[in-house]
Amino acid sequence: MILCGYVEEGVMTVRVYGFNWETYAQRVMPAFKLWLTQGDDSLIYPLYTQTRCFREEQFLPPAMQPLRTWSRAQAFVQQLPQGSHTRREYEVLCSAEEFTELSDSYVHRHPPQLYQNTDALRAVWGATVAEHCLACFHFPLLHTPPTVVPELYQQQEQSHGDIVSLLQSAGLHELARQIHQQSLEEDNTVPATEEEGEDGETPEMHGTEIGRHPATLHLRGWLASVSIRSMALFELLACGRRLLPFGYRTGEPYEDFVGYLTPREVWQFSRCLRYVQAPNTEEARASYAFLCQSSTEERAFHMIDEILPEHAESLLAITHKAAQHGLGLLCSN
Repeated sequence: MILCGYVEEGVMTVRVYGFNWETYAQRVMPAFKLWLTQGDDSLIYPLYTQTRCFREEQFLPPAMQPLRTWSRAQAFVQQLPQGSHTRREYEVLCSAEEFTELSDSYVHRHPPQLYQNTDALRAVWGATVAEHCLACFHFPLLHTPPTVVPELYQQQEQSHGDIVSLLQSAGLHELARQIHQQSLEEDNTVPATEEEGEDGETPEMHGTEIGRHPATLHLRGWLASVSIRSMALFELLACGRRLLPFGYRTGEPYEDFVGYLTPREVWQFSRCLRYVQAPNTEEARASYAFLCQSSTEERAFHMIDEILPEHAESLLAITHKAAQHGLGLLCSN
């Protein structure tokens, strides 16, 4: 499955994906806006019918067809209150840029929201984002020494990400899209036929694993020792600090996206980490083993977010790669 925030033996795996923010902001959320404000599903329905969720539910027996995700989401939208105030709420909710400005749960207690959350609408959103907004590329940095990272940043100003950002700021969105697509194609050096799995999906579409809970706490604590800004951005991505338009449910297929970073935030995150080296794997495991030792009077107090992370290299790799290509990041658990 394309969504990988699954539960295995009661432990959730956290994964990070490249996030095509342009598609999200210019295609997906405008389609939701038209649907919620005017009841017009002419844009969102074609997008949703291309998703795996839609295809899977076509095999439900006729008696269960009314229980399909789309049917339940459509019934919910038809019952939404409609008025001048609520319409403005829906407009902000479905504006990727405006809603993102209000989505920091540490600051904004009451951002725009529907009168209640519904798993069906959330699943339609998640399935659509998974199908149309996840970027697929290879990660040559994953198994290379950390010293490669500073070299990447010596060329940062000439990277595709900077070019894409400049073109977008100048209003040349189509040209920016072409440059972005070209950069992704150039990066796919391994033939797809060699990389496809049994279900026809490439490994990259499964995202980059950054550990299982509470591994995110290890990463957050380690990032705090690097810079407060990097820690705060990571919290928006993976710790539930950023509110999502229709919420999330951990461990539920198509509902488990927990947070995201915009391309600009990824660039900032990557800049914070440009000279950072990931902790040695053996040291990280030894640090965790120290925490798990039986308590003794001689042992110093050691908090869980003081543990060295084992998956820092993976986080560094996907962050630098996304920044290089002008992408955002999206996290599931």
